[in-house]
Amino acid sequence: MINGVDIAEDARQYLGVQYVWGGSTPSGFDCSGLVQYVYGKRGISLPRVTYNQIQVGASVSPDKLRPGDLVFFDTDRSKKGPDHVGIYLGGGRFVHAPAPGQGVKISSLADSYYMDRWMGGRRIPGVSASPDPDPTAGEAAPRLDAHELAETYGMSYAFFKSQPELYKLLKGAVAGQWSPDRFQAEVKNSNWWKKNSDTVRQAQALQKTDPATYKATMEGARVAARKLAVQAGAVLSDKATEQLAKGMVWFGWQDAQINNFVGQYIKFQDGEVLGGMAGQIAQAIKSEAYKNGVAVTKQSILNNAQYVVRGLTTMEQIQASMREQSAGLYPAFAEQIKAGADIQDLAQPYIQAVAQELGVPETDVSVYSPRVRTALNRMNSAGQPEAMSIADFTQSLRNDPAWRKTQSAQDKVLGIGRQVLAQMGLGF
Repeated sequence: MINGVDIAEDARQYLGVQYVWGGSTPSGFDCSGLVQYVYGKRGISLPRVTYNQIQVGASVSPDKLRPGDLVFFDTDRSKKGPDHVGIYLGGGRFVHAPAPGQGVKISSLADSYYMDRWMGGRRIPGVSASPDPDPTAGEAAPRLDAHELAETYGMSYAFFKSQPELYKLLKGAVAGQWSPDRFQAEVKNSNWWKKNSDTVRQAQALQKTDPATYKATMEGARVAARKLAVQAGAVLSDKATEQLAKGMVWFGWQDAQINNFVGQYIKFQDGEVLGGMAGQIAQAIKSEAYKNGVAVTKQSILNNAQYVVRGLTTMEQIQASMREQSAGLYPAFAEQIKAGADIQDLAQPYIQAVAQELGVPETDVSVYSPRVRTALNRMNSAGQPEAMSIADFTQSLRNDPAWRKTQSAQDKVLGIGRQVLAQMGLGF
């Protein structure tokens, strides 16, 4: 039977030997190569790789470890199973070949990195579990105080103390020297864990564990919040900016939630002007209203711009609503409007007639002009909507007193006079 202390002492001899992937000699070791070599010197044959080494011998809990036992860790979370191994020395310490660029060294099981990645201990057949001769080793593993145990969970003692429920758990864990697995299980079963999302838990821990990083994170979120507000055309107060920043950091708000919040603060700037995305939406709404002959108020434009930014409606839905209104306002053209035609286009012949007969710029005439609107919404003798014919509309314009003052009227009168004179043989 080989004394485990001798195995541990053998391992110490190779401190400083550089890590070499696949190495299993004193010219260079990887973690499992070191273990295989040290045990091999004492006549004990072990498999070459960590995954197989953990299957040898009997399981040993952390509080029962003795010099010469093997300790296993899962340092690569992308793969299942152990990927690192060391030889226990006693006093909560172990010797191992850690990683490229480092030499064989001694580390502590109390290190939060290794506590969090612990997979198990194994006692190899043929090795005795001798008492630890190391005078620093009153226990197989060092007793952790509250600060150390808190850090095994990746959080500070200050954070646990700020949460009464968790602080009570921490004190119980210290008193009972719970294993990291049990401690984490108890934390995850707490009301604090269940009631808060992952992002909230992380923010709370960061705030107490690393105040400087938390402060920088929040300031970065405030800058992003102000930028998003400008892009949307919103005006955020300091309080609203803080709310948005906290939503982003604490609650992990995504685009939809951010837009919904920002959209509530869209306001007119410099009179009736909307900025950013809201301004673009407002222009699109005005354009649709004009094409469909629908009147929209300032408040309606603002409300709809807010709703689009917030994701409560879309431009497609607004366009469809305006088209329905247009069909109701101009029943004689309802079928054409529903089929996709714009009333402004349908009214173009009437607009041109007004411009030509009354001598006004075509750009000054639209479907909103009283003469055009009346012609489009005329009822026939049966009481059904039927637009006035262009010929009748043109004649009605010429019956208007305003027509007689136009150049068109004067030219027409002059033309008629010439025609009469010609018929009398008095042409010139």
